[in-house]
Amino acid sequence: MKQMACAFFTAITLAATPFLVAECEPIANYQVLFSPDEAVAEELISLIDKETKSIKAAVYTLMHRGIAKALVNAHKRGVHVEVIVDPHSVRARSPVKKMGSSSLPVFVWNPDISKEQGEKQARVPLMHDKFCVFGNNRVWTGSFNFTFQASNYNRENVLILENAQVAQRYLEEFEKVKQAGCISLKEYLERKEILKKS
Repeated sequence: MKQMACAFFTAITLAATPFLVAECEPIANYQVLFSPDEAVAEELISLIDKETKSIKAAVYTLMHRGIAKALVNAHKRGVHVEVIVDPHSVRARSPVKKMGSSSLPVFVWNPDISKEQGEKQARVPLMHDKFCVFGNNRVWTGSFNFTFQASNYNRENVLILENAQVAQRYLEEFEKVKQAGCISLKEYLERKEILKKS
């Protein structure tokens, strides 16, 4: 079953990036979760609480206060935590703002697409990822946004994989997204304030 999971994941990855090596080391461990039938948010919080090295999360919507609190607590105990969110997460009463005020590095997707599109109507693509990398070996991915709604009402899926090669691909993608179109939460909020006043 684990070899099948490796072959399946390799096939998906190769379809997206044909230059990758066709072989991958076997998936050491994996877990499949579905909400709302299983305690998805609680499982994520448990993984955050157990991590001792690093957590890098890229998620379209982060509104679950328990998950946000767990990330802040991890940061406070010395885990290297970085979070990327779509602007959709930065709204009134969002826990993302509290995360930023705790000095946890939060980045907001804000690509400058005006150069590419010229005079055309600018349409900003979403940062629609929902993944988390724990250390350099464990990946959390699937359809699950970090929200109470996703955990308790929506039909969502999560796949947790333990594999260094898979984790490395996700870490590379995290850095790529961060460099390609993110600014710090502080800068994003300052820009919004300036736009309000103008």
